[in-house]
Amino acid sequence: QRNIQLHIQLSEHASRCNAQNCASQNCAKMKHYLMHSKQCKIKASGGCKICKRIWTLLRIHASHCKLRDCPMPSCNTIRERLRLLKKQQQQMDDRRRQEMNRHFQMMRAQAGAR
Repeated sequence: QRNIQLHIQLSEHASRCNAQNCASQNCAKMKHYLMHSKQCKIKASGGCKICKRIWTLLRIHASHCKLRDCPMPSCNTIRERLRLLKKQQQQMDDRRRQEMNRHFQMMRAQAGAR
């Protein structure tokens, strides 16, 4: 967990950093990984391990990010996708609850008619 948090912080730093010779030893490496995830032809869905790791970091970041114009790659897109998935899940839960309530009301009405 701590390791993931450090990598998220590094990716946040690297996405904002414009320095040619950054003091952070891993900044250039993370910039390389972020660039790789943009240019890779295999992508995470195709099995690229680097892309899978970067997308995991981006997803975790996006799930907590509140910035309107976040510099992290795809943050706004991922956040919107997460929002839509949450909305869809809420709608499914609502429909399931409504159906259960309708079923229980019908069962109660049948029990009362006896």
